[in-house]
Amino acid sequence: MTAKIYIIVDMFTTETELTSLLSQYSVPCVRLSVNQDEPEILRKKCDQFRLICHEMEVPFLLEDNYELAKTLGLDGVHLNRHNQDAENIIKMASKEFMIGVDCGHSRHAGLISAEMGASYISFKISDKQKESDPKIIETDLFEWWHQMVEVSLVAEGCNTLKKVRECSKFSDFISIPPNNWRNSKEFDKINNFLN
Repeated sequence: MTAKIYIIVDMFTTETELTSLLSQYSVPCVRLSVNQDEPEILRKKCDQFRLICHEMEVPFLLEDNYELAKTLGLDGVHLNRHNQDAENIIKMASKEFMIGVDCGHSRHAGLISAEMGASYISFKISDKQKESDPKIIETDLFEWWHQMVEVSLVAEGCNTLKKVRECSKFSDFISIPPNNWRNSKEFDKINNFLN
């Protein structure tokens, strides 16, 4: 199994950066991580990124804000762990509307989200393990999910090539946040490995 790159952008990401990413790399999904709640700025950013993504036929997701994502014609939402409305949102959404659910390190949360009808779930690799750590990176949860559940899995927190190598064996997607894809040298290594 070879995972695909899942790009996370933030409010500081420019249209030029996003266009360049989608032009240079094979990216099946883009997610906007929101770090502030200024409605008009967020709406404008979503509109800009939606146009770029849709022109390149790449789904564009927004974190947590289901109503805004639906209103602006985005492709879905990614619900963080603190979001208490996951069940209601999944029930309200159409089948075409993608809903991802952050399940942290919880197998139980993953199963509940999958049963509710999530399009995908995400697990986070431990950030306590350093690149120099001689121990094998713990991927038991990822491996178990891959073997037991059909719902797609996004691996979060793979901030080193070593973690990407381990998690890609059992994940459908590897999320790459801005601090990682902005380091073009390291990102190229990850991209070359996954492709």
